[in-house]
Amino acid sequence: MIEVEAVTKQYLGMMPVLDEVNLSIDSGEFFYLTGVSGAGKTTVFKLLMLMERPERGVVRFDGADLSAMPRSQRALHRRRIGMVFQDYRLLPQETIEENVALPLRVSGVEGVALRRKTEQRLVEVGLESRRKERVMGLSGGEKQLVSIARALTLEPKVFLADEPTGNLDQAMAHRVMELIQAIHRNGATVVVATHDLNLIRTFRARTLLIKDRKVHEVRLAETRPGM
Repeated sequence: MIEVEAVTKQYLGMMPVLDEVNLSIDSGEFFYLTGVSGAGKTTVFKLLMLMERPERGVVRFDGADLSAMPRSQRALHRRRIGMVFQDYRLLPQETIEENVALPLRVSGVEGVALRRKTEQRLVEVGLESRRKERVMGLSGGEKQLVSIARALTLEPKVFLADEPTGNLDQAMAHRVMELIQAIHRNGATVVVATHDLNLIRTFRARTLLIKDRKVHEVRLAETRPGM
């Protein structure tokens, strides 16, 4: 589904964050992307979302070169990818319901279809009874649940989670990861960026490590703090 071939990405002429990186993601796969803060995990996600472009190399999605994608198709491409962020990126003054419905409204969904799809996502994350609450009053874990529901509204083929448990206590972190695993079981390709090795060991999956600007596949026994 996704091919990253010899990709180099740098900012403002500084040393590359990613240097000649190769990565292959199969349809329906679940894996972790790990590494220390600043290693380049978020940069990989931005390349996939067309928020950044590589200096060299090619990123392909379903065989299409993203760098060559016409502007008219970029919004459609992003709709195929659901993404959650460590800082949530919600509208704090709006209700849970309105935040979840936003991608649908932007895509032109209205009326019964809008209400049905929004309710379905709220049920999935367990927030249907709190739909009218404003986001600004929620805990960090609850905000992440809203963020996940919002990312799922357009039924994406790929689900990206950037440090989804970074600000959460252990109980909520486990709840979020169990929800992400359910998303994978429902057919989405899932990539979770995290530096939490305890989380990786608890919810085991293929693990790729970004180190020294390269991507390395590792076994759990090889992952240790400081890698």
